[in-house]
Amino acid sequence: MKLLPNWKSVLAGSWSVWLIALACILSAVPVFVSLVSPGVLGVDPVMFAAAAALVNALAIPARIIAQAGLSDALSTFRSDTSGAMRKRAAVGLGAGALVISMATPFIAHWEGVRLEAYRDIVGVPTICFGDTHGVKMGQRASMSECVDRLEADVQMFYAEIGRCMKNPGIPAGVQASMLELAFNVGSGPVCRSTMMRLANAGQYSRACNELHRWVRAGGKRIRGLENRRADSKRALCMKGLGW
Repeated sequence: MKLLPNWKSVLAGSWSVWLIALACILSAVPVFVSLVSPGVLGVDPVMFAAAAALVNALAIPARIIAQAGLSDALSTFRSDTSGAMRKRAAVGLGAGALVISMATPFIAHWEGVRLEAYRDIVGVPTICFGDTHGVKMGQRASMSECVDRLEADVQMFYAEIGRCMKNPGIPAGVQASMLELAFNVGSGPVCRSTMMRLANAGQYSRACNELHRWVRAGGKRIRGLENRRADSKRALCMKGLGW
């Protein structure tokens, strides 16, 4: 048994971990108080047990739902001096979680999952849902590790392209489409892309139309990428515009 390569980001950004920790605290409080000074608690310990059970139950869906990186969001919020992030928070708290929840199933569907390392279309060692970070041939992973990798990667890419999105009004579907693209080709190219420039300018339909350009790998036009981009345009980008 070994730690995930990205265990710190998973630990810091997982709601399920926080909920389990809260459940542990709720379970420990009545035990501690009863040992130190019985009768001080003033509440039936069964209530704490019920609360802990409820929190543990909430941790189950939290484990399988795409989880936004709260630490990244708070860091961006604190460092913002323009006021744009605060305006976005006031009108759309949780928008990042919505974007991630839209993009993650799409990414998982198109990437597929493989529990043993393989080489992708351009020869890069890859594992799980298209993860290339620190992967070596011969490496294996469990499904749980693959889900953790996917969550951490999606959060990382969203934080990276989020720094390039200067327009607070970019629809969630357009953001999700750019996030999916960044997962596939990297955040740097997406940040420098015409798609990002058009989205920042509020030209969302034209931004979505840029997806058809991203269909090459290793210098070749790939049919699978053509289908993926068309699906991203239809299911994420344009759908977010109500089309």
